[in-house]
Amino acid sequence: MPASKEQRHDLELPDVRQQGFIPWGWVDRQLRATRSLWVSTTRPDGHPHAVPVWFTWDGHTLYFATHERARKARNLAYSPWVVVHLGDGDDTIILEGLVEVVTDEAELHRVDAARAEKYVDPKSGARDTILTEGAVVYRMKIQHAMAWMYGDIAGRTDWWFGAENQPSI
Repeated sequence: MPASKEQRHDLELPDVRQQGFIPWGWVDRQLRATRSLWVSTTRPDGHPHAVPVWFTWDGHTLYFATHERARKARNLAYSPWVVVHLGDGDDTIILEGLVEVVTDEAELHRVDAARAEKYVDPKSGARDTILTEGAVVYRMKIQHAMAWMYGDIAGRTDWWFGAENQPSI
């Protein structure tokens, strides 16, 4: 019998340590269904900065874009560390990691195509694009993820990605 899509997502997570019982498929479904999330960065003076963004998620990698002169871009040039979370404080997903600027043309076009499918103006049918003058596209390398569901903070699940990110116990 073939594995369910959720099970396949769990099996496709390389080099991951999980503590807790929420399946990664639940996180994946939430991220695929969500329109926007919050990206938190650090200003050069050390103050935090949080802003909602549109994003794309392919099951393993999170992408978002901003203008090269935006506060986010300036903050990320200073420190590429981000904390990303869904706006819902009840069914919670928090991702922590580093971002990199995407420069590969094929990758940019794949991300743009996914974004155009996700963000369509309901009145005009116009599709969003990241391929605009001054746009900077970021790829998040998730190092730690946390999730819990409404009414069950004790059921929190953590994932650590990559051998160098394993917690010392």
